[in-house]
Amino acid sequence: MNSVNLIGRITKDPELRSSSNGKSFVAFTLAVNEFSGGNQFTQFVPCFAWEKTAENLAKFVKKGAQISVEGSINVRQENNNGQFSQIVTIRANRIEFLGGTGNGTQSGSNNSFETNQPKQSTQQTSSNFDFDLIDDVKSNDDDSILWED
Repeated sequence: MNSVNLIGRITKDPELRSSSNGKSFVAFTLAVNEFSGGNQFTQFVPCFAWEKTAENLAKFVKKGAQISVEGSINVRQENNNGQFSQIVTIRANRIEFLGGTGNGTQSGSNNSFETNQPKQSTQQTSSNFDFDLIDDVKSNDDDSILWED
């Protein structure tokens, strides 16, 4: 099973983009706090969302907002002039708005939505996160949305 659940804050305003085949997407970074040995560490996790999930994220979420992301881990191999590395990203299937904006205010809503995410190919060579999403992800047309009050 490939499943991940994260709670964190958006590091910048999400920007809605379109892939070469017309599918909307958002690539974003989630700052997730981790506590170990009495110390706090922050992990900056690259994530992406497609279609309705991406559209709602861009419409309702701003920098500093706290969200919960349920999704799957996506690992791809890169070869940069003979140097091999693995790039890990999270494909967001469900996002819940937890309300905090990062500046002490509450948005007043606690909504979530989910969508079926496209499958991603495993062969990718570009090091640009957004470019990889556009070129190598084949999306489906079976996207749905669920809002919870």
